[in-house]
Amino acid sequence: MFHFGTGCRRWKNKFMRRDKTQNTNLASEFFIASQLFRLGHVVTLTLGHTKEIDLVAIRPNDKKVITIDVKGLKNTTNWPVSPKRKEKNHFFILVTWCNKFDKIDFAPKVFIIPSMEINKVLSKWVGKPNVTCVGYSKIKNSQYKNAWNLLKK
Repeated sequence: MFHFGTGCRRWKNKFMRRDKTQNTNLASEFFIASQLFRLGHVVTLTLGHTKEIDLVAIRPNDKKVITIDVKGLKNTTNWPVSPKRKEKNHFFILVTWCNKFDKIDFAPKVFIIPSMEINKVLSKWVGKPNVTCVGYSKIKNSQYKNAWNLLKK
């Protein structure tokens, strides 16, 4: 049996209290990194809390670098998005786990939006006038659903 020493106990307590939204975002970042690896990209995860770039990837077809801001959502409401980067090779990838985050056999829904097009799907969050978001209901059947081909351009 593993024994938690004094330092480990503090780490274990902090880890166990972790914010569930952080779990959703981390899982989403790793899921997208995994999918990109499967598509032939070289991918690295960036670390930090207030970051605009979660993943840096090298495209297999032309070796150009793309940057990605991943937003994870446990349910099907809104992703808070405040775009600071609008560049040709920067993308927002929105992931929803459709209230099935704890179902290991469930693959989340993925929406890939070029940063130059993010304004087309942005709106104000109802009840939160200072927050911009992308609503699931607005993009669930859009051209951005599973639009992995957009990363190749």
